[in-house]
Amino acid sequence: MTIPAMSAKGFTVIQCSGVDADLFLQNQFTCDISRIDQGDWGLAGYCSPKGRLLAIFFVLRHADAFMLATHGSLAEEVIAGLRRYILRADVTLQSCPEKGLFFVDQTGGTSAATAPQDNSDEIHRAVTLSIAPKVPQHDTQGEDPFARLCILRGIPILSAALSNTLIPQSVNLDLVGGVSFQKGCYPGQEVVARVRYRGKPKQRMICARVATSERIPVAAEIECLDQSGGRNGTVVSAVADSEPDQTLLLASVPAAALKNGGHTAFRIAGAPLRIRPLPYSLSLET
Repeated sequence: MTIPAMSAKGFTVIQCSGVDADLFLQNQFTCDISRIDQGDWGLAGYCSPKGRLLAIFFVLRHADAFMLATHGSLAEEVIAGLRRYILRADVTLQSCPEKGLFFVDQTGGTSAATAPQDNSDEIHRAVTLSIAPKVPQHDTQGEDPFARLCILRGIPILSAALSNTLIPQSVNLDLVGGVSFQKGCYPGQEVVARVRYRGKPKQRMICARVATSERIPVAAEIECLDQSGGRNGTVVSAVADSEPDQTLLLASVPAAALKNGGHTAFRIAGAPLRIRPLPYSLSLET
């Protein structure tokens, strides 16, 4: 049985083309662009010089160009930022409003694995992405199956509300293949590498369910009952769950509170979070 492709909501598609497109993106993004094969996809962060994420991209290599999909609230700003670094390179960045990001959940709609794995490649193989012309679709009560899929797979989606606030490790971008520690420099590379080699992440991202039917906004505060981390957490993304009066979310929380408090450590608006397993190991030390 063929699983139909569905459109991802709220994304803007940007085409990066030109003779120097590979090298340009390699010098700007956190991932190793050379490892994305023709027709395949990967994740990439775009950071400020201080190592904070300005945007996260789904990157697809297509023919002689790269198709970049990021949250629509960030598109104009990140295009302008990237263009400042083109200089004399043969690179063209062009917004493609007529195109959309489409996906197929290869698991057939099942939940993420119940036991953590150490192979981020499995996350990519579970989801097929493509760029295609937009088509009118029926909006079923605001449902967002792609956002739900990303939450279950532990894949962060960054919108303007969190731009320039979190480093890649704070949203597990390094655990889902979005950061290379073997490639050359990119903006913020020294900060990102220092956290890996000379320290440990102060924050990590969790997947959780909370009993509420109220809409939970991005950047909403997560209360940490264990204050050993010295801070509270932040909602990265949230969607209504398939169960009534339940919401699924990803949240960046202090690693110390997660390590000490475990499954009883966090609340939002007074309601406890029930932590769900991610399909990859959540390292709290390195």
